[in-house]
Amino acid sequence: MPFHATVLYPNDPDTKFDLDYYLKTHMPLVESAFKKHGLVKWEVLEYKPGPDGTPPKFVVGGTLVWDSPEQMGAAMSSEDAKPVLGDIPNFCNKQPIFLGGPLVAKSSY
Repeated sequence: MPFHATVLYPNDPDTKFDLDYYLKTHMPLVESAFKKHGLVKWEVLEYKPGPDGTPPKFVVGGTLVWDSPEQMGAAMSSEDAKPVLGDIPNFCNKQPIFLGGPLVAKSSY
């Protein structure tokens, strides 16, 4: 099963996040840097307030899909990761939270 790495950007009261820059500049940089290390695909979620209006804990989440955790580890420890990680202050004033794990189930449709 694929390995998913999720990058979550906190939604604190003083968070500044430039979604346009993230989508048009940062994610193409991620794809360019990590595809050679086995990145299969990426997805971005923009979180919205809950039904009661409660703000989400995170403003955006990016998911990077790999065939294995070793591929992700190789990408993140490579020189190619430096410009990707160094680009974060260009679109967000908060450090992201990184999570990762294997896909353990999915729907059949």
